[in-house]
Amino acid sequence: MMILTARLPGVSFWLDVEQDPTEKGMRHGVQNSKDVLIYLTTGLIESKYCQMEMRWALEFEKNIILVVETDERHGKPSIEILIEMCPPDLKHIFANNVIIPWYRDPEFRGINVEKIIRARSVKKAGPTVVAESTTKLKFMTRSKSGDSQGGDVFDWTFVYFTVLCGVALPGAGRKTKAWSVAVRIILLTCGCMCMSRIFTTEGPAFWDRSTIVQIVIAHPIIFLFLHVTLTILKSPLIADLLENRIDAPEEATLLRFKTRIGTCLAALLTVSLSFWGWAGYLPAFFDMYYLESASQQRPATLLLFGLAHGFTWILILPLFFGSLFASLLMMFVLQELSFMALLTSFNELSPEFTRSGITATVATNSGLNINELDLYHFQVSFLENWKIYKALQWRASIPFVVFWFLEFGLMSWSLWSLSQGFEAQPSDPRVARLRENWFLRVRLSWFLGSSLWFGAGAWIVALTPFGVSYYAWRLEMQAKQILFTHPGMRHSFLAFLAGFDLNFRVLFLHATVRLLPLYVCILIVNTLGFDADAVRIWRAV
Repeated sequence: MMILTARLPGVSFWLDVEQDPTEKGMRHGVQNSKDVLIYLTTGLIESKYCQMEMRWALEFEKNIILVVETDERHGKPSIEILIEMCPPDLKHIFANNVIIPWYRDPEFRGINVEKIIRARSVKKAGPTVVAESTTKLKFMTRSKSGDSQGGDVFDWTFVYFTVLCGVALPGAGRKTKAWSVAVRIILLTCGCMCMSRIFTTEGPAFWDRSTIVQIVIAHPIIFLFLHVTLTILKSPLIADLLENRIDAPEEATLLRFKTRIGTCLAALLTVSLSFWGWAGYLPAFFDMYYLESASQQRPATLLLFGLAHGFTWILILPLFFGSLFASLLMMFVLQELSFMALLTSFNELSPEFTRSGITATVATNSGLNINELDLYHFQVSFLENWKIYKALQWRASIPFVVFWFLEFGLMSWSLWSLSQGFEAQPSDPRVARLRENWFLRVRLSWFLGSSLWFGAGAWIVALTPFGVSYYAWRLEMQAKQILFTHPGMRHSFLAFLAGFDLNFRVLFLHATVRLLPLYVCILIVNTLGFDADAVRIWRAV
């Protein structure tokens, strides 16, 4: 206790023989402790008071640390005899906890102390032991007290924006989940309604079929992004990640800032693109051509057509863009969390990583005294977290793979459009419609700026997977800067990490820095192809 007190300043200790050795006092001591260290010596199990303290530790779900004496002069026990003598209800303590040997030699004692410190506040998860986060990450918390730990990591703007856009976060209530289902239904319903516009060419709302097809196909794509995101959030992988595998307070604070900035940008884009789209569509749907169709002896269905599409567009546009940006923002957060789990694995190497974080530890430029057992524990933890990292990457890849498949397919039309040049085409029927209705010109500018296939929407979605390359680069740079007192350990450490690819590689989509120019060229061709078509029309107008 004296050694741990010196090693952990500010941490309080309770020792029964020095404070209150009564049964009531011992129960109170165990109940109010965070960790219970049981020092294994001969005769331990024969003590009814030690048995009571062990049972209280189990009753109050305390973290148990087992330390065994190794000197026969001081009561070195036989673990087999201890387990044999142990009551049946206590035997699993030995099976579920690693036993740390205690050496009195000062050269080895430092290692024992570090292992005890590292075993503090651990949470058992199946056969593995994973450090419990001092900043347990939660998206949302619903408690009677109103206390929300999720706000410590995820900014409230992020939570409210994602919920409003139909992303039901873990911990969401029944109403939020129902709204999430409703948003997906609305997206598919509106996609079907937009398809009906292909066959309704009468009236000022119709401009051309190609833009309608863009909108129709965009609806299931956004639905797919939203559905995949919600499926991932409900998976046991996320629960395991948040509860057991992340202990990176420095990164958690940074993530809170990133989510706030990302949410503000997503909200700004959603609002601005929605108003822009409303200006291009609502005047058309609420045009007198439709509203006065009955008095002008036109089909009564035109009135229903205009009102239904007009009110639907008022509702759908914020959901259309909001759901897309909320899904992309959530995928960014999931990528950050899986990377934080990888960084948490470094805590197995040295307590310095736990206390200061990898960035601060690397900045000290001091060598770390790491042995083979520490490296082994790091390798086991890193391998498990890397598997989660890649599993989440594969699950999130489905909408991106579908999107890029369609982008490849659009290249043939874009190349044809570019081959037509930029000269005016007065004979194009769209020219006359643009001359007659100002809102159609606004609509064309809206497609140029926001189209999910040729505008800003395409670039945002297409380049999102390439952001993963940042994590691969950062991990490689920081790993190379870690100094070891034993050069052989550094070589083994770097050789181990070199075998893990963090880049986004799924099927034909290899989002790496080396291939980025190729994908950018595809986006440029598609964007210029649509722009060339618009320029030909504008010049004719």
